[in-house]
Amino acid sequence: MTSKISFTKMVMQNVKERGAWFLVSFLAMLMALPVQTMMRLDHVAAYGLKLKEQAAQSAEVFLNTTGYDNVALILLVIIAGFCLGMTGYMYLYSREKTDFYHSLPMKRERMYFVSYLGGVVIFAVPYLLNLLLALLAGAVKGTFPAHTLSVVLGAFLTHMIYFLVFYHVGILAVMLTGNLFTGAMAYAAFLSYGFIIKEVFISMAGRFFQSATPYTLGGGSYSILRFTFHAGGWTLSPLYSYMNIIREAVNYDTRKAPWLLAAAGLLAAVLLLALCLLVYHLRPSESYHKAIAFRRLEPIIKIAVVFPFSILTALNISQGIGQHVFVWFVMVLVFSAWVISTAMDFLYRMDIRESLRPRISTGAVLVMLAAMTVIYRFDVFQVDTYLPKENKIESMSVYINSMNSLYSYPYNSVYYQGDSEIKTYLENTKYEEFDSIYDLAALGVEAQKENDGFPKLKDGEDLLYYYVKYHLKSGRNVYRYYEVKQDDAALKLMGNIYDSWEYKQQTLPVEFIDAEKITEISLNDIFSANRQVTTSETAMQNIFKTYKSEWESLEFKESLDQQVVGFLNIDCISAEQGSRFENGTASLDITQTLSLPLYEGFRNTRKLLEEAGCHVYTKEDVDKMEKIVVVSSDNNGNTEEFTFSDKEDRMEILEKFVFDQYSNPAKNLYPDYSKSLRIYWKDGAGETKEGIYLSNDLPSCVKKVLKTEN
Repeated sequence: MTSKISFTKMVMQNVKERGAWFLVSFLAMLMALPVQTMMRLDHVAAYGLKLKEQAAQSAEVFLNTTGYDNVALILLVIIAGFCLGMTGYMYLYSREKTDFYHSLPMKRERMYFVSYLGGVVIFAVPYLLNLLLALLAGAVKGTFPAHTLSVVLGAFLTHMIYFLVFYHVGILAVMLTGNLFTGAMAYAAFLSYGFIIKEVFISMAGRFFQSATPYTLGGGSYSILRFTFHAGGWTLSPLYSYMNIIREAVNYDTRKAPWLLAAAGLLAAVLLLALCLLVYHLRPSESYHKAIAFRRLEPIIKIAVVFPFSILTALNISQGIGQHVFVWFVMVLVFSAWVISTAMDFLYRMDIRESLRPRISTGAVLVMLAAMTVIYRFDVFQVDTYLPKENKIESMSVYINSMNSLYSYPYNSVYYQGDSEIKTYLENTKYEEFDSIYDLAALGVEAQKENDGFPKLKDGEDLLYYYVKYHLKSGRNVYRYYEVKQDDAALKLMGNIYDSWEYKQQTLPVEFIDAEKITEISLNDIFSANRQVTTSETAMQNIFKTYKSEWESLEFKESLDQQVVGFLNIDCISAEQGSRFENGTASLDITQTLSLPLYEGFRNTRKLLEEAGCHVYTKEDVDKMEKIVVVSSDNNGNTEEFTFSDKEDRMEILEKFVFDQYSNPAKNLYPDYSKSLRIYWKDGAGETKEGIYLSNDLPSCVKKVLKTEN
């Protein structure tokens, strides 16, 4: 006989029986939404900002709290999914409760959905009520932007969709296990397994491949053999996809809901619900107190656990042991695989003798580990020596450390966005004339074939570090990292790349500065650390345009013979804070200072600076100097001063000085921070401020007094 009790009444009875969870949910939502909204708005009001600034800050805080990026709410979604999924079906872990529920005159689907809808009500109703209270709190305090309702509605639906995803994952964890301990472990595994597998391939590539770039392209790029994946993927983790949709939502200028990703989340929730129903039907009633409800799943789960964790254990323990690292890696890998396999078998059977018996699943794991080790150790798929044919490449880009790492860009530049400066640059540049980049990559591949990718250097030789992105006609992007000897061949290719207009247009910081948004210009040279260029707005724009033209015209070969004699500090408006809060909210300009190198050959720029009353002091002004003092310090902080008054010595020192920032990137001259300079000027002009050093190539006169000559 089937029960005739109203389904709605049964759901409400279930909610009543779980009233403690309803109360906890309501109180948690109360703190996360209305209380946090009022506290944060009062905090903004306490700043004492101007009216427009306060309006902009309040709008941002209000939309953060009631919208997508409320951290407390995000945590509640994840935790509630686990707690309500577990408590709704906890009876499956008890023999008495299972027999009781299954003896009720009710279809299994009906019984399932009573608990299911009860859990949804316990989360959704407190969320909705407290969201309305938060909106009311904002309105009472005078903060309610015109597009609030659309943002809040989109956020509400998104959080609810992902609550259902986590809720279904929690239910599935109960259905597949027989006790709370393994159920909790299963829930954690469903949320983190994608990350774990990803970390396995990242770590293996980092250990065995030289040219693959999983870590250095931080932000998520990683390689599985010949294929490169990025952080945009869902990585088989509902937690990752939830974080991804939140990140996408808050990155939109108008905070629009990413409905496509939300629809994908809804589809995942529906599929998970169907899977939960299927497992609920198939789950044996006598599965209580077992670690895994389905015996046939035990070896599959065991392999899924042992495989990644034994690799990560071996990688971490064997790292940095010495010249026999690989031998230690293999030994630790086998031992950790055996230990974890034994632990899994013991968890299944709670019998130490049974857990020590050799099993097919253990052998399968060892075979998989052996295959993966051989593939990575001997680079079976030739990842390090991968070089696509030119006719298969649509475009390329290159990031040369000695040049690109020295440039800074405005906040509103595409290169300023993202988690990794290198990856962001490679993703946003495209060189269709890539012959020299391809030849430079070919040099890197040749270097990989010799000495395991580590070029052998002689005294005085340098390495050239660079990253390459191949954008293939198939649509796939491949990233590689290379180290080659910086010889004449490498420098020639480096020069060809630098001299191309494609490279300069997409790389030089001046290409991203709007001359009309420049507010101030100051100069840093060997005379002064920050001299203001006092001139008109039109004159400042003219100085910048002249400087831009000269930098664009500077050839790589010319830069080898030129010294950076100073820096132009350009203050410009590079972004507008609050611009995404439209409909009457305030926008605040953000001014950024960019330091740009001034080469000695930029005569026209120096002339304009001179006309503005700002002479650029260089080695040409040696006669205006009284003396140069070299301050040498050791590792213990002890200092010694050496004075050079002879003109020839001063000229030699001025030939090899560098600033605190950088000198000429093509020369690999870096500041020797233990050798600083003080320059004393004639006519009572005083002495130079801090920030000037000798390069790593010390002048002979300094070597002489330091007694470091060869």
